[in-house]
Amino acid sequence: MADLTKKITRRTKFAFATGDFGDTLAYQSFSFLVFTFYFTLVKLDVRWITAGYIIWSLWNSINDPLIGWLSDCTKSKLGRRIPWMIAGTFPLALIMILMFTPPLLSDDVVKFLYFLFMLFVFDFAYTSFNVNYNSMFSEMFISMEERSKVGQIRILFAILGVIVGFVVPTFIITDLTNQYEHDYTQNQFILNGIIAAIFICLAYFVVLKWGVRKTPEFSNDAINAPSFKDSLKFTLQNKAFLIYMIPALGTWIVIGILPTIIPLWATHVLKITETDSILTGVLLLVTFLVSGISTPIWVKIRQKWGARMAGLAGVGTWIVTILGFLFAHDFPTALITMMLNGIGLGGTLYFYDQCLAEIIDEDEITHGIRRSGGYYGMINFIIRLSGIFNFLMIGIVFSGSEWATYTPNPSVDTLAGIQFLLSWFPFIVLILSFIGLWFYPIKGERLKENRKRLTELHAKKREEKI
Repeated sequence: MADLTKKITRRTKFAFATGDFGDTLAYQSFSFLVFTFYFTLVKLDVRWITAGYIIWSLWNSINDPLIGWLSDCTKSKLGRRIPWMIAGTFPLALIMILMFTPPLLSDDVVKFLYFLFMLFVFDFAYTSFNVNYNSMFSEMFISMEERSKVGQIRILFAILGVIVGFVVPTFIITDLTNQYEHDYTQNQFILNGIIAAIFICLAYFVVLKWGVRKTPEFSNDAINAPSFKDSLKFTLQNKAFLIYMIPALGTWIVIGILPTIIPLWATHVLKITETDSILTGVLLLVTFLVSGISTPIWVKIRQKWGARMAGLAGVGTWIVTILGFLFAHDFPTALITMMLNGIGLGGTLYFYDQCLAEIIDEDEITHGIRRSGGYYGMINFIIRLSGIFNFLMIGIVFSGSEWATYTPNPSVDTLAGIQFLLSWFPFIVLILSFIGLWFYPIKGERLKENRKRLTELHAKKREEKI
């Protein structure tokens, strides 16, 4: 690990960005497979699954901000972030396998407790790496130009993670929604988990070996970090962050609902059969591929008008394209719909990191210390909170159409409910996100002044360190 005052090489930037491959693979595999597995193969009642996600999310209201605060306070030879990243790597890889080994012959209570325990362990491991990895992004890459460049590379690696997370399972798991109830389907889920675990370990090794650097200007921040109570207070009193939480929550609701429902949509609405199961992964893949291809558009908008305008353009586009699910009843129309949705997704993914980095910058100017972990910990909670909204809605729709327990032959009402979950529900959520983002305040002269004051603050910190 070299000193941050030296120029960050292209190799370091690429090595750092590989973290998004492992990060995306872990979370998208989780989103794509876990609900489908426990609902269709384990046959856990959707109300049990919903209860599990609610309990998990409530715990995260403490757990995620706490891990973020602890990382801000960590003092070690490796710095504040790296010990936590190391601690999360192997448990996360292991849980990608154990998630698919529940006791199938037990009653619902035992299955539920196993499911809930897996959620808790996954969250600890994922948050330990993710919060600190993202914190290092805002600490290693300070200028808008470097953040934009590294952000583009990160999106490319995120797309690679999507490919492995969405397409590889469709090669391995032949009956993704357990429509034919083969006795070998669980073993296919486990095999996919083993492959995901190997890729996650390799990606995180590259990050930890070649992609992280010391940040000398923040070395004293761990000593001066506020208490957990004060950290929460400073975060939740930040008006810019509170406004930002609205579009962040909204976009993660939509990002979460798509991979959760699309396996069922592909099987029962599009009538994709077991022999064509790869088409399910292709549908999700093209969305993220298009989102990556669209990145230069959002970069140019940000460079000219700022991260807020890039986000507004992205969310506004997604509001229109999300209604395409109402008209997608076969693979060709579904493919077009997913491609169009990728454009809006690209804009929302781009503003997410860029705006939060601006909020953390301003917070450092205000309090004199950089509390990236505290903010990313709170955002991780917001991501989990989005799961509550999604699974409450899924529970209401499936229970209301008498599909609380999985059967391979859903009713017409259930099929209509699946399309509602992919169209009108995210449409309403994205409108609220657009309104929230409209009032995001760090823009124009305020942003320029923050850049100036932040440069002066970092120069002062480097002098004090010397």
